[in-house]
Amino acid sequence: MATQDAGKEKEKNATLPEIKVTTGRVRPGTIEDVARTGSKTDTPLRDIPATVNVVPASTLKEQGVIEMNDAMRNVSSVQPLMGGGYGFANSFTSRGLALSFFRDYIPDGNLQNNYFRTMYDIERIEVLKGPGSALFGVAGPGGSLNLVTKQPRYSLGLSAGTMLGSFGTRNGYVDVTGAIPYLPNVAGRLIADMEHTDGFRGLERNIVEASPSFTWRLADDKTLHVDYDHRELKIKPDNYGILFDANSNIANVSRDTRYYSRFNKTDHTINRLGLTHHWTISDTLSMRTAFVYDARTLELLRNAGGNQGKRDDITGNIMSTGRTAYQQFDNAGYTTFQNEVIWKTSTGPVKHTFLGGFEYKNVDINAARSTYVLRNINIFNPVVETSLNEAVRSALTFDRRISSDQVSFYAQDQIDLSEQFKLRLGIRNDLVHYSDKGLQRASPTAAISPTQYREIVQTKSMTTYSTGGVYQPTQNLAFYAGYSTGAFINLSTEPQALSTAPETSDQIEVGTKMMLFDGKADLNVALFQSSRNNYFVTLPGSGNIPTPDGKDQTRGVEVSLGVRPLAGLSIIGNGVIMDPETKARVLASNEVVLGTDPITRAPITRSIYGNRPVGVATTMGNLWATYEIQSGLARGLMFGFGVTYKGDSYADSLNFLKVPSYVVFDAAASYRIKKVDLAVNIKNLTDKTYYTNPTFAGALPGNPLSAFGSIRFNFN
Repeated sequence: MATQDAGKEKEKNATLPEIKVTTGRVRPGTIEDVARTGSKTDTPLRDIPATVNVVPASTLKEQGVIEMNDAMRNVSSVQPLMGGGYGFANSFTSRGLALSFFRDYIPDGNLQNNYFRTMYDIERIEVLKGPGSALFGVAGPGGSLNLVTKQPRYSLGLSAGTMLGSFGTRNGYVDVTGAIPYLPNVAGRLIADMEHTDGFRGLERNIVEASPSFTWRLADDKTLHVDYDHRELKIKPDNYGILFDANSNIANVSRDTRYYSRFNKTDHTINRLGLTHHWTISDTLSMRTAFVYDARTLELLRNAGGNQGKRDDITGNIMSTGRTAYQQFDNAGYTTFQNEVIWKTSTGPVKHTFLGGFEYKNVDINAARSTYVLRNINIFNPVVETSLNEAVRSALTFDRRISSDQVSFYAQDQIDLSEQFKLRLGIRNDLVHYSDKGLQRASPTAAISPTQYREIVQTKSMTTYSTGGVYQPTQNLAFYAGYSTGAFINLSTEPQALSTAPETSDQIEVGTKMMLFDGKADLNVALFQSSRNNYFVTLPGSGNIPTPDGKDQTRGVEVSLGVRPLAGLSIIGNGVIMDPETKARVLASNEVVLGTDPITRAPITRSIYGNRPVGVATTMGNLWATYEIQSGLARGLMFGFGVTYKGDSYADSLNFLKVPSYVVFDAAASYRIKKVDLAVNIKNLTDKTYYTNPTFAGALPGNPLSAFGSIRFNFN
C-alpha cells in the first residue's frame, strides 16, 4: 500500500508543471499563465517583455464561436482584412499590420490565399504582438497568431454536439480521446466535424474536417506525438460587398444586394501530417524535434478588380467599371523540420533559460491564373454574371512555379538577474534561396499584351532580433520594454511575381502587466510603435496589380482586462487607440474623385503619404460579460452579454472611400444539466446595418439579427 501511495504521489507531482497550461488553477492570459507562443519555453507571461493575448476554449464556447473572425474580437487591435483573405480565408491585422498564422508553433500557410479556420479542435488561441521573426522566421509585422490544438489524453473522454441557426446553419462534431486498447502507453484523439450554412447574402459554406492524433509514451523521458489534419473547405467569396457610389458613399441599397458574380467559388483541400518528439534529458535540459508536411490544393473563382460607381455620360446611370474575375489553381507543399533545445542553467546568482534551434523549410507551389474582364454593372440595379461565358474576354495571367529552401539558426536567452529584473535576448538568421519561374502576361486585362517566360532567382540572408527587459517590484506587477525586428520573403501566389527584397518590420513596445484585488482583476496596458516595409499593396488606378510599395507605421496604446468581482461573474474586455499612417511616397489615382487631365486625359494622381492604411480603424473595443448562477435549482444557468465597437476605416489608400463605425450587441444563455450543455447565442441584437470591413471598392455587410442554438453531450 505504501508503494502504491508513493507511486500515486510521484505521478501527481510529475504533472504539476503542466498546471499552468491545462487547468483552471491559473487563468488563461493572466501574468501567471504560460503561453509558449511568447518564448517557446515555459516562461510565464509576467517575464516576457511583449504583449501576448490568450483566448481560451471556454470563452469561444460561451460566445458560440465557430469561426476566427468572431474569435478575434477578444484580442485587442485585431481586425479582419479583405486583402489576403479575399472573402474565403482568414486574414487579420494587429496594430494596423498583418498577422501570421501558426498551428502548434509551426507556420500554417502564407499571409495571402490562406484558408478558413474552424474552432472544433482548438484548445486556445495565443497571439504574440509585433514582429516574431526572431522566434518563428516567417512572422507577420503585426504579430504571430498560434492555434494550440487539443491533445490526446490517457483518460477516456467523449464530447459530441450540434448547432442549428440562422441562414440555414447546421453543424455537428464529435471529439473522443483516451488510451488505445492493446497499445500500451499510447493515447489517441479523434475530432471530426461537418458544417453547412447558406450564409447571409448567399455566401454558402461547406466544411468537412477530421483530425486524428496520437501520443506515444516511448519512455519516462520521451514522447512521440503524431497528428494528421484533413480539411475540405468549399466557400463562396464576396470581394465587393456593397459598392461605393459616385459620391464616395456606400450605395443606398438593401444590405442583401449582391454585386459578386454568381459563379464565385473556392475549393480548398488540406492534408497536414505532423510528428513531434519530446525528450526530457534531465531536469534542466530538454529537446523537441518536429516534422510537418502540409499539402494544399486550392481552386478559386472570384471577383478581383472593380471600381466605385461612376456616372455614365450617355445613360446617366451609376456604373461600376473595371470589373474582373480570377480563375486560379494552386498546388502547394510545405515541409518544415525543427530541432530545439531548452537548457536551464545558472552563472552564479544569475539564472538562464536558453533556447537554441535549427529549422529547415521547403516550399513548392505550382500556380496558374486566368483573368476574365467582366461587363460594367449599374450599382442600383445590378445584373451580374452567372457563367464565365458572359465575360468580355479572358487571358492567361501566369503559369508559374514558386520554390524555396530556407535554413535557419536561432537562439534566445532569458536571463533572471534577480527576482525583480529579467532580460531577454534573441537572434535568428534565415538563409533563403527562392525562385519564381514561369509565364507571365504583362497586362492581365488588356486586349493585346505579350506573355513571356521570366525567372526570378534570389538568395537572401536575413538576421532578426528580439530584446527586452522586465522589472517586477512585486509578483503581481511587471513593467517591461521590448524591441523586435522582422524579415521574411512573402511566397504568395497573389501578386504576379515575387519581390526581390524581403518584407521587413520593427516594433518598440513598453507596458505593464498586473494582477489586482487578490487576483480578482487583471490589467495589461501597452504603448507601441510598429512599422512595416516593402509589402505588397494594390493601389487605386494600378489595374488591380499588387506591387511591393507598402510602407506603414502605427503608434498607439492598447488595453486588455479581466474582472471577476464575485463568484460566477466574469468580465473581459479590450480596446485600442492608434494612429496608423502610410509612409510610402507613391502615387495613386481615382478618376471618379480626382478626374483626368483635360489635355492628356491621363488620370490625375495624388500621393498616399500620410494617409491611413486600407482597412485599419483607429479605435476598437470589445466587452464580454457572463454570469453563472452558483446554487439552487438554476445552478449552471449562465447569461452572457457582449458589445463590440469598431471605428471608421477606408477601402482605398487615397482615403476617399470611408466605411462608417459601428456598435453591435450580442447575447447568450446556456444551461448545464449534468453531462449536457444547452446554449442559445444571439448576434446583432438590434438588427443594426453595419459593415465589418472594407472590400476593394465597397464594404462587407455584417450579419443581421441572427440566432443559433446548440447542444453538447460530455462524457468524461
